[in-house]
Amino acid sequence: MTTFGLGAMLAACGRDGAERPPSPAETARWAEGLALPPDPAFEALLPASAGPDPFAPIGTALRALEGGAEGRALVLLLGDSHSAGPILAERLRELFQSRYGAIGPGRLPPARAQRFWNPSGLFIAQNGEWEARNALRSTSPGPFGLTGYRLTGARAGDTLTLRTTDPRGFDRISLTVATGPSSGSFRLLAAGTPDTAHATATPAPDLRQMRYLVSPGTREMALELVGDGPIDLLGWGIERRGRGVLVEAFGINGATLATLDNRDPSILARELAVAPPALVILEYGTNEATDRDLDADAYAAALTRRIRTLRAALPRSGIMLMGVPDAGRPTRPAPARRGQPARAPSGCGGVTPLVSLATVKAAQRRAVAETRVGFFDWSAEVTQDVCRLPGLAAGAQPLMQRDLVHFTAEGYRLTAERLHAAILRGAGLAGASPGA
Repeated sequence: MTTFGLGAMLAACGRDGAERPPSPAETARWAEGLALPPDPAFEALLPASAGPDPFAPIGTALRALEGGAEGRALVLLLGDSHSAGPILAERLRELFQSRYGAIGPGRLPPARAQRFWNPSGLFIAQNGEWEARNALRSTSPGPFGLTGYRLTGARAGDTLTLRTTDPRGFDRISLTVATGPSSGSFRLLAAGTPDTAHATATPAPDLRQMRYLVSPGTREMALELVGDGPIDLLGWGIERRGRGVLVEAFGINGATLATLDNRDPSILARELAVAPPALVILEYGTNEATDRDLDADAYAAALTRRIRTLRAALPRSGIMLMGVPDAGRPTRPAPARRGQPARAPSGCGGVTPLVSLATVKAAQRRAVAETRVGFFDWSAEVTQDVCRLPGLAAGAQPLMQRDLVHFTAEGYRLTAERLHAAILRGAGLAGASPGA
């Protein structure tokens, strides 16, 4: 099997964009998947500095692609259950890739570590004994990286399979593995790769971000355990070489902004550095809105700190906040007393807003004003008002689910279309999302 080392990357970059020859030390690091430098294909489209305009990096990248430049732009979405479901990200990816170049889905949560996750166009299977954990709670044993998930297996012959229905297939595979002295070996089974065991053991706890080139048009890959120690898979991905846009989304059901602190900061920094995004979108707030003891000042300060931390780590990237959408609890009529009619439900239109929804909205706007990041007003763009939620959950094509918190597939697609249009507007690019 051919490891996607820097030497192999240079061969690909003859098509993706020129870069300097690697030193022997750099080649060795890429071959091992350790201490990787930033991918020049992503760096090529970014400005030297993000500057005061949060949409400048994505605008610069998209204009360059539209002008025929070689390179790759990444839109990275981090959030809660709205982002954990695949539909919002898939529609956003479809919109960007249809205009600027389709190069596949990119990095994904590891196999079935994220329960009930069924992305369109991908078949994912686990065979054998695998243990899944996520970064929802600080007490969950890590480490965790960008995806927020970890999948561990050790039994010989156990496999993970990833297959795409896209007829264009893929020609690049990525694996992100947490390693240590007891880490085991695996085989990567895909077209054009010899059946060779790959060791992951390292003298101390570390991270390996491995890249492999496979035959163009490959549709299926599998990871098979050798059985000489555990493999801790933090993420995997498939894509095609060439110019275009990646949209990667990593959400956890029940997540709040604070769950970002449960990811290992050194791992997160290294993953972000390898593929610096043109735009980072933070999508949190719905679960905070259920906390009746939420401190508005503390939440606004925490959000401001997180944005500033990201900005310091990604000085060439733009940052955008998705404002929390309207959400509430269905309100049922109070039980009728004997001899009296049933009392009408409290709240507006049979829905009671989440207890701290207004607090979250106000705190988010304070953080946006303080940090001057981009802002997508989900409430104004889609839900518009809490009292409209029951109506959005009714009809032949409802936009909201009956819990009045989550959206239907159509609701998430509409959100993606409005979000895409808002990003293009912010970047000063003509054209709106289809159906927006």
